[in-house]
Amino acid sequence: MRVMITDDSPMIHKLLKKMVEEAGHEVCFIAENGKEAVENVLKVNPDLIFMDITMPVMEGIEAVKKIREMNVNVPVVFLSALGDDKTINSTKSLGIAGFLTKPFRKEDLFNLLKKVEGENA
Repeated sequence: MRVMITDDSPMIHKLLKKMVEEAGHEVCFIAENGKEAVENVLKVNPDLIFMDITMPVMEGIEAVKKIREMNVNVPVVFLSALGDDKTINSTKSLGIAGFLTKPFRKEDLFNLLKKVEGENA
């Protein structure tokens, strides 16, 4: 799978990239905010997007709404340090593939990748 990572933390970029590649997938683009993700999603055509919720310039939920308006139905996994039910519930209407609370475990990330890969097979 080709994976886009959208997060404002260089540490998360490095960690996610390493884990995604360890799972046998390719990171096709790293965006530092939602605006970059929206502007590049059609160019890089990812199979999955990891999207942080809280970022400068454009937050993750707004970015996914804009991506959906473009008729791009790529699976999205939200990342957030805010793992509260209100935050998780606010993302469900966007048809997301999953939700990882930071800090996340490698096993949880691998399980989500397998789930998305199975749904796209």
